[in-house]
Amino acid sequence: MKKLFRKFRKEKRAVPPMPEWNEIIDMLYDKNLDFVDSTVEKVIYSKDKSKRYVVLKSDKGFFTYRLERIYQFDEEDWSYRHSFDLAPAFWQEVNNGTKSIFSTLEDALKELEHEGEYKFFWS
Repeated sequence: MKKLFRKFRKEKRAVPPMPEWNEIIDMLYDKNLDFVDSTVEKVIYSKDKSKRYVVLKSDKGFFTYRLERIYQFDEEDWSYRHSFDLAPAFWQEVNNGTKSIFSTLEDALKELEHEGEYKFFWS
């Protein structure tokens, strides 16, 4: 048993190359849209699909939105994550500040369209 363990430790696992950025974007499209106390009402992607606004409806019926972008892991993290069949990147909220709350989906979308980020990446 010890011999087998030593052999295993000495063997270096081949790490596949990090996927190209466009492949990563395709991998993560419409992923990680599960929220504990809210349901997703609408997802609006940037032109290159690396950023998105997620419009949420709370259990109490109020609406809000969050801006998210894809963050790619570095090579060291990738060498660890690939062996567990995990993605090489993840969605993360860009600004964790206070969120506005709206009574209707239309009001939330109107406000979202006035965001500087939206005007730059979506128009």
